[in-house]
Amino acid sequence: MSSTNTWRQRLFFFSLIAVLFTTLFSWFNLNSICIMLMLVSRFLYQPAAGLKAAFRNPIFLALLSYCFVGATGVLYTHNMLDQTKTVSKEATLVAVALVWCAGNMLDRQDYRRLLSWYYVLLFAACAYCLVIATRNYRHTGDAAVFFYHLLTRPISQNAVFFSVYVVFGILFLLAPYGEPVIAGLSRQARKFLRILLLLFFLGIIVLLNSKLLLVVALLLLIHALLRRYSLRRHIAIVIGAGVVIVAAVVLVSVTNNPISMRFRDMKGDMALVNQPTFTTDTYFNPLQLRLLEWRFATEILHEHKTWLIGVSPGDFQDLLDQKYVQTHMYIGDTAQGPQRHVRGFIGYNTHNQYLETFMRSGVVGLACLLAAFAAFFTAAQRSKMREPRFVLVILAVFFIPEAPLTMQHGVFLFCFFPFLALAIPRTEAAAEPMSAQRP
Repeated sequence: MSSTNTWRQRLFFFSLIAVLFTTLFSWFNLNSICIMLMLVSRFLYQPAAGLKAAFRNPIFLALLSYCFVGATGVLYTHNMLDQTKTVSKEATLVAVALVWCAGNMLDRQDYRRLLSWYYVLLFAACAYCLVIATRNYRHTGDAAVFFYHLLTRPISQNAVFFSVYVVFGILFLLAPYGEPVIAGLSRQARKFLRILLLLFFLGIIVLLNSKLLLVVALLLLIHALLRRYSLRRHIAIVIGAGVVIVAAVVLVSVTNNPISMRFRDMKGDMALVNQPTFTTDTYFNPLQLRLLEWRFATEILHEHKTWLIGVSPGDFQDLLDQKYVQTHMYIGDTAQGPQRHVRGFIGYNTHNQYLETFMRSGVVGLACLLAAFAAFFTAAQRSKMREPRFVLVILAVFFIPEAPLTMQHGVFLFCFFPFLALAIPRTEAAAEPMSAQRP
C-alpha cells in the first residue's frame, strides 16, 4: 500500500474512533463534524468506485429510501421545525451507510484495533458514570444513583439505549476475533483483560437495569458457554456455570433491589389501557404505558386516514401529545406555559419503532424500514458469521419496546453496529470458520 493510501486509511481510522467517542459521551455538535470527517476521509480514496459500490448495495438503497420517504413529510407537515430536525437527524443513516457501503477500508489488524478502541471508550464512559455516581452517593446516601437513568445522566445517555452499546461490547468480546489488541501485552495478558472487560460490562448491564437487555446479555453468555464447552466433554463446567447463573437470577428475584422491583412493576391491570380518560395522578407501569401509546398511535392513524404516507415526522409527536392532553394524563403545571421544565408525558414517543415509523411515514415508510432489515439479514447470512446476525436480532427485538430512531443515539445504533459486525475482513472469517469458532 502506498504512503498516500496509508495516510488516508489512518485518517479514516481516526475519524471512526472520534465518531465512537463523541457518540458515547453525547457530544453531538462535535459528533456531526466527526461524521462528516469520516465521510470525507473515506471518499479521499477511490470516490467514484466507492459511490458506485454504495448505490449497488441493497442496504444503502433501503436506508436512503427510508430517509427519503421521511423527508417527503415537508410537503404536508404542520410543524416544519420538528420535520427539519428529524430529517437532519436521520441524515446520519445515509452518511454512515454511504461510508460502509462504499467498501471496507479496514484490514484484519485495523478491525481488531477498532474493536479494542470501542472497548476502551465504552469502559471510560462507564467508569466516568460510576465515579460520578459514587460522588453523588457520598453526598446523598441514595443507592439509586448507581442504577438506570441516574447512572447514565452524566453522559446524557438514555440508560436503555446505552445498555445496547454495552451488550454489543459483550457480544464482540465473546466473538472469536474480539480479543483486545493492546501493544506490549502478552497473549495471556490480553486473555485476562478480555475476561475482566467482560465481567465489568456484565456488571454494568445489571446496573443499567434494562429488563430486555439483561435477558439478552444472559442469553449471549449462555450461548458463549455452550459454544465454548461441549456438554459431553465439559459437563462439570457447563453445569457449574449454569448453577451460578441460576443462583444469581434467583437471588436477584427474591431480594428487594432495584432490578427485581422493575420486573415486579410489570404487573398491573391491563384494562387500564382501554379507559377513555385518566387522572393526572394515574400511574402506568412500563407495559401499560406502551400499550396505551400504541393504542393512541393507531387511533391517530385511523382519525387522519393516513395509512399510506403517515402523518409526517414533523407532526406525529404533536398529535401524540394531544392524546395525552385529551385523556387528562399528567403534563405538568400548564400555568407555567409551554416552556415549563416538568412536562409529564408530553414528548413521550410510541415506544415501538415499527409502529412509530408506520405513524410517521405510513405503509411506505414501514416497508422501507423492513427492507433495510431484510437487506442487512441477507448480508449477515452471506457472511456466515454469528455476530452480524446477533446484532440484527437484538436491534429487531429492541425496536418492539423502544423507538430509538427518534434520538441520535438510536440512529447511530441502527446504522453503525450492523455494518461494524459485517465489516470483519474476509481473511478473518475464512481463518476461523463457524464450526471452529472459539472465544
